[in-house]
Amino acid sequence: MEQRKDDTLTCCDVRLYDDLPLATIMLQGWFSDQHDCFQAFLRELTTDERSNLFDEQAFLDSAKAKYKRMWDDDTFRRIAVDDRGVHKLTDQLKYSWFNYWAACLSKAASYAGGLEMLINNLHTVESAHDGFKPWFYRTTKVRNLNSADAARLLARYGYLEPEERPLLARGALRGAAILLNDEPRWKKINRLEDEYQDPVRRITIEEKAARYIDDCPELARFGRWRMEEGENWFCNVVHKEWYPG
Repeated sequence: MEQRKDDTLTCCDVRLYDDLPLATIMLQGWFSDQHDCFQAFLRELTTDERSNLFDEQAFLDSAKAKYKRMWDDDTFRRIAVDDRGVHKLTDQLKYSWFNYWAACLSKAASYAGGLEMLINNLHTVESAHDGFKPWFYRTTKVRNLNSADAARLLARYGYLEPEERPLLARGALRGAAILLNDEPRWKKINRLEDEYQDPVRRITIEEKAARYIDDCPELARFGRWRMEEGENWFCNVVHKEWYPG
């Protein structure tokens, strides 16, 4: 599994690898930026499990047993302690949540006629983001990027078209709300997340942010990935400049 080089990969410290089967890419999406935990779990899986994890129940059951062992003996927490992911917190790796996510994905793949057919039917990052959200148990609030990160990873590997509007979350939502909707700067992230929780209102500000990004010369160099980088910009440039704490 060789890591692939790409200078445009800046959001969420994305890492791409050569020759990963689709099922393994979906696993990478589950772990998000907990890269070392992903690699440790991958080493425990057989070749068949890596390729057919969500198409064969026997392989999924075997992988779940291995995951439970690694969670129960605190392996993931020990690995993550020195390099904790920002988008995927260690507690979100708990076995019960993984079990729920894997069951949802396996059921959806079976209904669609296979994992590859399931992903092919999604077409875009936005549709995958919406479809994945219910699978990430208790991580459906605006602040959590698990489903967005998983969808964007599939786009990076060429399975989906990148987003046409930024999937704003966390500090990016706050930065966009202040800059584009004239929200007062004293409003904290949690309050704005609650105020923009309604899907219609959230999509409205994301579409407004998309127009801003399209007109932003600094983001033009990112080409088809500019919406993904645009979220990063709203968070790291705007949010941190106004609210460094």
